[in-house]
Amino acid sequence: MSAVVPLINLFSTASAVKEPGHLSLVLIKAYFIITQMIIYFLTGLCFGGLGLAAYLQSRQAGDFPLRKHLPYLATFGFVHGVTSWIEMSIASGVSDQITDILNILLIIGRPMTGLLLFRFGWGIFKGLSPLPPWMVFIPGIMIIPIAFAITYSSTTFITPSPIEIPIDIWSRYLLYLPGSILAGIGFLRHWNYQKKLGSKVVAQLMLGAGLGFMLEAFVVGLIVPAAPYGPASYYNYDRATHNAFIGEVTTKSEGFGLTRWLDYQQVLEVTGLPIEFWRLVSAVFVTSFVIKGLDVFEEIRKRNEAKLVEERDTAQIAVIESEIKARENAEHWTDVLVNINQQITNFENLDSILLNIITHTRVLFNSDSVGLALWDNTENQLAIKCYAIPDKSEMVTSTRAVENAVLLYSFETSRPYYSKEDDSDSDIATASPPLAQPAKQVAVVPIKLVDNSAIGVLWMCRDNDIAYNETDLIWLECMADQVMIAIQHGIMTGQLQSLSIIEERGRIAREMHDGLAQVLGYLNLQLHTLNVLQKQGKQAELEEELTQMNHYVQVAQADIRENILSLRTTLANEKGMVISIEEYLEEFSLQTGIQVDFNNSVEDELHLTSLGEVQLVCILQEALTNVRKHAEAQKVSVALSMLKNGRDEKVVLQIIDDGKGFDMKERSKHFGLQTMRERAQSVNADFTVYSNLGNGTQIECVFPCVEPSTKGISSILLNE
Repeated sequence: MSAVVPLINLFSTASAVKEPGHLSLVLIKAYFIITQMIIYFLTGLCFGGLGLAAYLQSRQAGDFPLRKHLPYLATFGFVHGVTSWIEMSIASGVSDQITDILNILLIIGRPMTGLLLFRFGWGIFKGLSPLPPWMVFIPGIMIIPIAFAITYSSTTFITPSPIEIPIDIWSRYLLYLPGSILAGIGFLRHWNYQKKLGSKVVAQLMLGAGLGFMLEAFVVGLIVPAAPYGPASYYNYDRATHNAFIGEVTTKSEGFGLTRWLDYQQVLEVTGLPIEFWRLVSAVFVTSFVIKGLDVFEEIRKRNEAKLVEERDTAQIAVIESEIKARENAEHWTDVLVNINQQITNFENLDSILLNIITHTRVLFNSDSVGLALWDNTENQLAIKCYAIPDKSEMVTSTRAVENAVLLYSFETSRPYYSKEDDSDSDIATASPPLAQPAKQVAVVPIKLVDNSAIGVLWMCRDNDIAYNETDLIWLECMADQVMIAIQHGIMTGQLQSLSIIEERGRIAREMHDGLAQVLGYLNLQLHTLNVLQKQGKQAELEEELTQMNHYVQVAQADIRENILSLRTTLANEKGMVISIEEYLEEFSLQTGIQVDFNNSVEDELHLTSLGEVQLVCILQEALTNVRKHAEAQKVSVALSMLKNGRDEKVVLQIIDDGKGFDMKERSKHFGLQTMRERAQSVNADFTVYSNLGNGTQIECVFPCVEPSTKGISSILLNE
């Protein structure tokens, strides 16, 4: 280390000197001391700023390559800055006691600085990517100069030079020099890495930092203070031979080898500036590039965070869109199931319901074709019932047996199945329904009864490579359940129709028994009476009996006509409910001579169930029959209206006559009213009767509506 005269001593000496030449020399020395202090201060400031920047960056989140090594760089910067300021304090001319303490701190600080730089350099050197295998020997190679230093120190430390000089020299040679080289190579590796990534700005900063540490290795690690022993004497010292025991110079000779151009004095002579200045330049160079590089990494971190935020937002948008799509899909499924259940509830045609199910199934599963096959007991085989392909859904009129192995396997085992990669292509291809393209993917589920026995299969096909999965099978089983419910309701509808026919036959039988049979029995008795009166010659009595017979024949004829009209109206649903009622009321008025006013305020269809429509007509017929037989009315008013309460709709039937009425206390005796009430209760309708003697009768029946079923595609296809 260069010996310096304390600044305060120089100024005191300058004030005591009277010779001008000596005074100039003192002032020049003072100038150099002040310059050294400034250089030491700025050097410490640079490395302190480097340490602070590295420390702050190490506390930031991020995954940039240098982050985990920044604590070593931060500690290196702080320690190096402190040692520079210690050297500045020594140069300022503090007391001898403080100088001794500061020298001790320098003895500790210099090797620590080199060790921290070496650890940082080794970290960034090997931390970017795996090193070549031969690089693992570098730590072992470092043992050689360390062993050399330990051996050589036994002679160098007993020389007359102060102990801080060999510690400084060996710290620079063994730690600072290799540490700077490793750091420089490490930054150059980062330069190459960032250049490959296309980050030109970061690559340039890494290149500058790498070259800066190479310069640091030269001006700090290689040029060391003069010492009377090698290798320092071989590089930068005019060699002097000392007696190791008495500390006297015995011979002096000029250095050799690389002596002249690495000498402190030679640097000063060639450049006009001391080595401390060039070390300051190197510190500024390294600090500026490293700090700027860390700032760029911060920008990269921010961009990465912004990218992560954008990806998170994109993911959230994707999740929201997925949830919306799932909700829309669920709503679509709900609408389809509600539509099918409405058709089933309304006892619509079974074929129409089945076509609606397979048409919606094809759309919901994005399939190219869907088929439905049921077991045919007469032919003892599984036969195709209907199928759906793009732009077409139809029932299969002729018997067409299922021969595909996949479909038969699902039917026989009552197990769902979907195609996999190891399935036979021929088995999959032939699973397509009629007129469909050969299939590449197939999913099939059995249609099962409550006892788990299969009565058919429902399957769907795709002619692309998009495979079905377990979830598809679960939803397909849901549609198969709808098929099963529709079939069971179809059977129940047939049973209800049979019961309705039986009930109607019973009603007609009762009417005939109460009307026609009694009239015929009465006429038979009257014929015997007429025969007796004729034989007795009682002409007046005979004519009276004939008049009564004629009246009862007319009554029987009216009953028969009304029964025929009622039966015809009940079975005339293909004309439409309102039209059938209008025709019935016109015929009733013509047959009975009773004026009938029909007020219809329902614009659309009645939206009643099939059974509800039948019961409405039957209640109307029963009420008018009572009017004809018992009310002695001249006028009847029939009204149909719609009662709305929010989304709930009800059909109101009112029948008002101007007949003689009856006592409400005796209404239990009127079996016709009881029959009408039972009919209303069977379809959850409200039945009410108002009557007073001499003021006619009013009957009101309120029927609940169902939402209008969308027959849509199925009905159109059936019509075609």
